[in-house]
Amino acid sequence: MNQIEHFVLDSSTLLAMGGNKQVSGLIHGAASSDDVRLWVPVLCLVEAERERAGIVAHVGVLLDVFRVIDDDYALAVTVAELVRDGVTLGVAAAAHMARPNAMLPEGALVATVVPEAYAGLGVGIMDLNR
Repeated sequence: MNQIEHFVLDSSTLLAMGGNKQVSGLIHGAASSDDVRLWVPVLCLVEAERERAGIVAHVGVLLDVFRVIDDDYALAVTVAELVRDGVTLGVAAAAHMARPNAMLPEGALVATVVPEAYAGLGVGIMDLNR
């Protein structure tokens, strides 16, 4: 029995979909595997859309690959605390979702092109720059 791998995509990773080979490879791998899940917090999706129009539509075409996560009160609390500490909205949302929770009891890795943004946040990362 294979263990399912869970990855949370942050805003910067969504913005890198169009040209980063590692990001494209991760998405392609998830599309062709039953053992890889890609999670996208809706707050990351909205933040990416603010920077580049069309990201929401692009993700919408790939809803068989991406699992978009709605916001909830626990996310609002975590994001508010982290934003007060200078963390961006998208990084805060991705960090919250990557921590163990009801949906992902063992948590997930944040798949990101800005790994330095997660220093000290207590979540594992997959550096998509390598």
